[in-house]
Amino acid sequence: MEKDAVSGMSCVLQTSPINEPVFKYIDKKRSEGKHYYVYMMAAANKFLRIYYARVKEHLDRLEAAA
Repeated sequence: MEKDAVSGMSCVLQTSPINEPVFKYIDKKRSEGKHYYVYMMAAANKFLRIYYARVKEHLDRLEAAA
């Protein structure tokens, strides 16, 4: 699972625009001098928190509309 998270964050680094929140977070951790796997796992956790919040928000809206 850790390998998948690092792979996903590698894709973010290669394809995301500079102003994207996860890319900014990776860049911030990298500039702090963190080890590669440390900042990649931290970015994966941040991505999952953002994703979960958006999915939860969407589900709450669907529930309110019903």
